[in-house]
Formats: sequence, C-alpha cells, structure tokens
Amino acid sequence: MLGSGEALALKWYRPQSASAGQFHEMQRLVELGSPHARFLWPIAMARVEGQPSFGYVMRLRDPRYLELSYLLADTDREDRPLSVSFEATIDICRQLASSFLRLHARGMCYRDISFGNVFFDPSTGDVLICDNDNVGVDDGTSRVLGTPLFMAPEVVRDLSLHTLPSTDTDRHSLAVLLFYTLFLGHPFEGARTGGGLRDEGWMLEHFGTEPVFCLHPDREDNRPSSVVQQYWDLYPRFLQDLFVQAFVAGAERPGRRVTEGQWIKAVDRLRDGMVRCRGCATTCFWDVAEPHRACRSCGRSLQPAYLLQVGRRTVAVNPLATLRTDHLASGVDESSVVGRVRAHPQAEGRWGLHNVSSRPWEATYAQGQRVMLEPDRTMEIVDGVRVGVDGAVVTAVRSGAV
Repeated sequence: MLGSGEALALKWYRPQSASAGQFHEMQRLVELGSPHARFLWPIAMARVEGQPSFGYVMRLRDPRYLELSYLLADTDREDRPLSVSFEATIDICRQLASSFLRLHARGMCYRDISFGNVFFDPSTGDVLICDNDNVGVDDGTSRVLGTPLFMAPEVVRDLSLHTLPSTDTDRHSLAVLLFYTLFLGHPFEGARTGGGLRDEGWMLEHFGTEPVFCLHPDREDNRPSSVVQQYWDLYPRFLQDLFVQAFVAGAERPGRRVTEGQWIKAVDRLRDGMVRCRGCATTCFWDVAEPHRACRSCGRSLQPAYLLQVGRRTVAVNPLATLRTDHLASGVDESSVVGRVRAHPQAEGRWGLHNVSSRPWEATYAQGQRVMLEPDRTMEIVDGVRVGVDGAVVTAVRSGAV
C-alpha cells in the first residue's frame, strides 16, 4: 500500500529469471517513469534481504478491463454477449496508437505487443497496457522476440535469432493488433493458410518468408473469412489503403510501415465520418473522398446534408457527430467532447450544434450577423456559419460544396 491507501500489484521473478541484468533494466524503467497512465508501469523495485530474486510494484488493473481477445470472442469472462460500439472500437485504436507513439518517442520499444498484454473497457474503449517489463531501449538487447502471429516477418524468418525487436517491429505488431480490432481476423490468415498443420514450418512460411495480406490488391490466393471481408467492405478506402501499406509494402520493407501518427489521423478521420443511415439507422462510414458511399444494409445514400470543417478535419453532420478537443488542436491525446450535433425534433433535414462545453462560443453567419452560443444551448447549422470554439474556427458547409 502507498501512503494514499491505494492497493498495488507485485510481480515477482523466480530465481532462475532474476538476473542482475534484468534487475537493472527494471530499475531503469522505474527511474524513467511511465509514458502515460495507460501503461501499468513499474513504480518501484522490491527485494528480500539475502534473497537473489526480486520483483516490482505496479498499479492494479481494474476488473472491468478485459483482454483484447474477448473482442474477437464477442463474450465477457462469464460468456455473456459483449456489446462494443464502433465509437468504443475506434477509441481502442486511437489510444493504442497514441500510447505506443509516446513510448517510441522516448527511444523505447515494447517488443511484445499482443492480445495478452492489452486490456480494454468494453463500454468506453479505454485501454490499459500491462507486462511493461517487456519494454527496452530501441535496438538494444532483448529477452523476448514477441508473440507468434504478432511478430514482424523479419523476426520470424531469422532463425539465427539475431533480428531483435525495435520500433519498426513494434509498428508491425501494432498494425496486426489494429487489424484484429477493426476486422476481427489476422491480416495474413486466409484461404492460403487454412490447410496443413500449424507447426513451425507453417509459421515460418506464412508469417515469415512469404506472408500474403489476405486483402492484397493484386493477389487473390489468400482471401479472408466472410467476417473479415464484410468489415473490410464497411470501412472507407483511405483506411483500406493504409492497411495495404502496412501489410504489403510494410511486410517487405520495415521503413514503409505505418507510423503511429498516421494511424491516429486515420482513426480520427474514420470517426469524423461515422454516420447513422437515414433509412434504417444502421451505423456506417462516409468519407469526403467517397461521397457516394451507400448504407451497407439498405443501400441508401450516406451523404450528409452538411459538413463541419475544422482546420483539415471534416465532420459529417448526423446524430452521431461530435465536436471534440482533438478537432480544436493538434497532438491532443485524451480528447473530450465539447459539442454535439442534434437533429431537429420536428423538421427532418434541419440540424443543430449543441454547446456542451463550459464556455460560450461566438457564431458568425454568412450575412455578418453575430450571436453568442452559451453553454448548454443549441444553434441551427446553416451553410456558411462560422463558430469560434477555443481558438479554432468551425465552418458549416453544404455537403455538395466541398
């Protein structure tokens, strides 16, 4: 217990694993401190006088957090159906990318990104990353190579074990984790990998020497399961293109892998285009580069009546749309909602922007009229209106005007 009375967890190493080198590595992590509260980071070392073994102290994991593998199983620990919204799924992806961006910015790599080390809250998408004794200096020595199916191809195929984990290999593992989260399958598994014994030879070929992305634009010999294909068709082209980069060019050339910053921008864009179909209320994804996208259930056009433009960001006006702090400034990690789009209760096609922040906003209409939008008040969204929000300008335009 700390002075605050907080209960903590103790991880203890068996004598055969408690080397002096391991102790010094862990002590260094304690001294460096956590990159973010999402990491269940070593707080202090622990020893027993006269004993060779040791351990470290870290925060406890709240029981509401589940291993990420439960997302694929679609059940919780009690085998009850698990309901995870698209919004929560996108938050999982954003928090994962942001967390590893912070870690890599410190010159460290995780070395074993996988299901077993990532936990999530199904209701919010909040993430916790555990087993941080895997963390080490980028391109330094390593006691672990990773977890099968998540390891980078160059690590899998190097039977001499000289290729060690690094930021580049972390980026491959992160991309695999994001693919599992969004598509519920592995990027290299499909028709080609379905047969044969899953032994070392199978692993070496399909994940090391000749991995083939299951949605490769030029190869059809490893097409995925119907579930993965359905999710692939759901998401816009820009996101598909990023995964093609990660698992085609990136599989062969580590320097071509998608960076954490690219993933953050992509999932932000994905959330900005999340819409509810006007015909059947199905959640879908629209994108300004694909204005004619249709509902996956009823086929109705998803194009919104208005868009909100904030810097380089474009938000589709619909009941799911929010204005958040990551719209207003770059580099925001823990984003919060400051505005919500509201549908007019009687008039279809009319929309409002509700100020849920604690500060008033100034709106300027195309005709020059200015009004103050106080907290907890709603203004109508019309073409050309400009709203000042915490130093940023939000402009509403008709969808066909961009």
